[in-house]
Amino acid sequence: MDQADDLKAFERRMIEIVSSLQPSIWLWRFILLVLVLVTLITCYALMVDLSFSWPPSPSSITIPPITKEFKNDKSYSSIFLFNLFRKEIYFTFSFGLLIFAFLFGIHRKMFASSIIIARFRYILADYNMSCDPAGRLVIKPRPTTCVAGSL
Repeated sequence: MDQADDLKAFERRMIEIVSSLQPSIWLWRFILLVLVLVTLITCYALMVDLSFSWPPSPSSITIPPITKEFKNDKSYSSIFLFNLFRKEIYFTFSFGLLIFAFLFGIHRKMFASSIIIARFRYILADYNMSCDPAGRLVIKPRPTTCVAGSL
């Protein structure tokens, strides 16, 4: 096997790696799009809800019997937020899922092929090569050196 066969085999492997990531990248992008859309829609529904007013009137404050330690907290903001999140469980759930997705790296999974291509380019720069976003090798011309005394 000569050097060209080695480069072709390496290029095929790089294309295989990059193309195998594409379906999962689109899946993660779709999941993030759905999470963001659901969060925005439920946030909009939360903002146009007229049953809550700020600041709440003292007569409308009801202390829910769900938690006993919450009974001693009489601040308007904590009661307002508790009632708000209890009423808008869809917003709370979608916002929690969005935070959970970012904590577990959905932003890295969406750009996995870009990260791998950047690492390939970094390594291939030592060999006067690069690669395109699909993983194909790009051979750069050899650098020329100027010899002292020549024009």
